[in-house]
Amino acid sequence: MDEAGRIELNVTGKDLAQRCAILRAYVDGIADETSAEILRRFPVYARPHDPRYAEIQRQATFWVIDHFLALLAKPSLPSADLLNFWRELGRGEAREGRSLVPMAESLRVGAGISVRRMTEEADRLGMDTSARTMAQITDALLIFHNHLMAAAAEGHAEESGSAGNRFELGRQRLVDLLVSDDPDADKIADLARELRWPVPRTIAAVALDRVPESVFPPDILTGYHLDAPFLFVPDPEGPGRRALLTDLLAGRMCAVGIQVPPAEAAKSVRWSRQALRLVESRVLPGDRPVFAADHLALLMLMQDPDLAEHAIARRLGPLLDARESTRLDLAHTLNACFELRFNATEIGRRLHLHPQTVRYRIRNLHALFGEQLDDPSRHLELHMLLTLWLAKQRTEDAEEARPLRIVSRKAM
Repeated sequence: MDEAGRIELNVTGKDLAQRCAILRAYVDGIADETSAEILRRFPVYARPHDPRYAEIQRQATFWVIDHFLALLAKPSLPSADLLNFWRELGRGEAREGRSLVPMAESLRVGAGISVRRMTEEADRLGMDTSARTMAQITDALLIFHNHLMAAAAEGHAEESGSAGNRFELGRQRLVDLLVSDDPDADKIADLARELRWPVPRTIAAVALDRVPESVFPPDILTGYHLDAPFLFVPDPEGPGRRALLTDLLAGRMCAVGIQVPPAEAAKSVRWSRQALRLVESRVLPGDRPVFAADHLALLMLMQDPDLAEHAIARRLGPLLDARESTRLDLAHTLNACFELRFNATEIGRRLHLHPQTVRYRIRNLHALFGEQLDDPSRHLELHMLLTLWLAKQRTEDAEEARPLRIVSRKAM
């Protein structure tokens, strides 16, 4: 969001503005259903003695859904009034002694209902409801909700004052417990209940290169008080969560660890920091959040970098002995061979080469590696080592990277 109070969703599509304008006519009914379900599932917001409260809640739900559709239709639309309203909601939660977790959870529930109803109405009207289109809209809605919760968090923090400090100290104790050597599940549940933090099924750590200035949604725990800053993110592989995390962490050098049960959170911290070290050494790209789950082979290999270097020299020796002018082309071809099962046509599409060129390179690779390429049991090891070697080649000119010491097979 920029200083003018605008929210960037970055969603484009054919006739998107027209379709959103048509769907806005159905927001009343969608808001009614969404509001009713939120009040049913979150009794903390239900006040039977005060019908005005339910109506305010419904109007707020209407405003959120309607503004989201209006924003899709007109990306330049300012959102300052809505964000200010959510700051006031955050202040109200603080005045009533509540954390923002129930609000964040109710927003998530509302998002699911809204997407379902919008899909139904769009499908009934003959609009595009392909999986690609709806996934794009769902991701945009999660980003939109993140901006709302960030505004609420600002208001909550402003109102909390010293009480907020005590609340934050309690969250720090919870983080300390999660990363302890042998965390007790009952103690985690007790402290989480006291802080009104719902214990998730799974959790992942996000290692950061420095403490960020931005405010995160309340279900994300911060570990800024420890030696190296990190976050704890609940259910990181749930629907739409990766897109949300990518938006939350945009512009930061960081690595998302592998999800684990909360009692094993320390493992995710360790893995996220290992992945961040690969980012800092330029083995992995640092222009976007890195997800450790996407780079398991590299993480395993780099547990012992010296051993990895010797394994590369020994197993990839035939490739390293090839002429320098052809070595990298052969390496990319071999990597594609492992991923596409030596299908020359598919490899050609991947590398933008004629299949005959691919077949020529494959013959050269067979000449270099011999029977190793005919033995599928050797492919996994070769593929892992080749992945690491290629990652190092992309970064060998970077000043920050330590060049991987590769010795020729002839020197072994």
